[in-house]
Amino acid sequence: MKRLMIALLILITIFSLTCGGQAAQEKVLRVGKNLKEIENLDIHLSGYNTVFEISNIVCEPLMGLETETLDLYPLLLTKMPDVSKDGLTYMCELKKGIKFHDGTELTSEDVVYTFNRFFDPKTSCLNVFLATMIEGSKEFLASERDHLTGIEAIDRYHFTLKLYYPYSAFSAILAIPPLEIYPKDACEAAGDRWGLDTLIGTGPYKLDTFEPKSKIVFSKFEDYHGGAKNYDKIVFSDMDKNTALLEFEAGNIDLCDVDTQLVDTYLDNPDYKDNVKSQEFVGIFTLIFNQDLEPLNNLKVREAISLATDRETLCATYFRGRVRPAKSLLPKGIPGYDESLPELEYNPEKAKELLVEAGYPDGIEITATVPGDDALFVGIWEVLQQQYTKANITLKIEKVDRGAWVDKKATGNTQLYILDYYADYIDPDNFLYNMCHSLSEDLMSTGNKDPKFDALAEQGRLINDLAEKQKFYADLEYYLTREKFVEAPLYVPSGYYLVSDRLTGLVLKKNFLYQYVDGDIIE
Repeated sequence: MKRLMIALLILITIFSLTCGGQAAQEKVLRVGKNLKEIENLDIHLSGYNTVFEISNIVCEPLMGLETETLDLYPLLLTKMPDVSKDGLTYMCELKKGIKFHDGTELTSEDVVYTFNRFFDPKTSCLNVFLATMIEGSKEFLASERDHLTGIEAIDRYHFTLKLYYPYSAFSAILAIPPLEIYPKDACEAAGDRWGLDTLIGTGPYKLDTFEPKSKIVFSKFEDYHGGAKNYDKIVFSDMDKNTALLEFEAGNIDLCDVDTQLVDTYLDNPDYKDNVKSQEFVGIFTLIFNQDLEPLNNLKVREAISLATDRETLCATYFRGRVRPAKSLLPKGIPGYDESLPELEYNPEKAKELLVEAGYPDGIEITATVPGDDALFVGIWEVLQQQYTKANITLKIEKVDRGAWVDKKATGNTQLYILDYYADYIDPDNFLYNMCHSLSEDLMSTGNKDPKFDALAEQGRLINDLAEKQKFYADLEYYLTREKFVEAPLYVPSGYYLVSDRLTGLVLKKNFLYQYVDGDIIE
């Protein structure tokens, strides 16, 4: 009897340890992130990259992007859309059996609902400019119609999208985060609480908890159409960058960003050098000149500022060589990027001569507007401020709160600012048309009213042949930055981040968005 009792106790102990071990092995990805600006997860109400990448955990667009290459593939569709001969109609078929988190099936009705909600003026979506080639969008936005005429459900799984004009990159538009598909019934039922109490999608994780500006928790969706993922939960906790680094060092989080100025600190530390990861983005940091405001309405003045900008030194000193100077508005990886272009010239003496020719023998004074809480941008301007003195350019740095900065920029009231722009989709039109077309002159504070450029940008949207597109946009970019000096490219951004030893497979993509869901935890 005694031996039997001992055997039973051993079995109970083993069982307890096994069960306890299984509970302890729950895989939780812990992310330290600044969530102070994240008040709502509704992708239609935000322009923040953080919301884009977080919402993508829960919701999905019709098309997907390969993690490494950003190549397009059908995500919710059975195949790439069929396109009519005139390039105006896209015929799409949904995969059958895809479930939303509430158990309902994805149908064409949900797609039609999402696109209508996206353009509905009552939604006040911040990203409609990305898809205004869809027929009926302009009339709907202007409240001239009560729905989007360019989308139609054929049956439960088939629908069509119609365009005003052929647009060669339209399939890529279907992969942008702001067009992630929402379930009609659930979204309507949630009303104003959508993105707060409720967020339902077809993605690999369900929203468990959202505490605005503080904490977000997701749990695995076992019925995900792409197969259940590895993490049981993903937890985002609000913390500034310095706190995140301390929490990472303490082993309390698995992932956080690290500023370029601090990268060497970790690379030089044998305990952390293998935890540092990096990614060069398909993006650009560039100076924006407002041609509506003197003296930037003078082409020679704009050229002088470009000549007075020492990009090489900015990258080598302020960024400690962790980013590289830009020589084009189009980043590498975008058709039209010209590898053979020489670096943009730095010549302060020539800049002074141009200012004299422009009628400013004593130099100029210009004002850069910047969010006062953005240390990166303030620091860049302080470096440029010193550089410009060599060319008789006095730079004033106007620090305002972020809301005021957004308002000034979006109403054409900033003289000079730095724009950081990342690929929403892999096409040069996303950069040149959206940044420089006259339709964006107020929104982007460019004051660029150039009928020649507008006509060429609209012509470029029709080009399908890749070789023709490469030549066309290389010439168009040259016109913008080396003839008209509409903008002055500064540098190509790179992201640096710390990944814990127990984490594998998680990457920061070239489009500035983390691919959180495809990693795993190895204890």
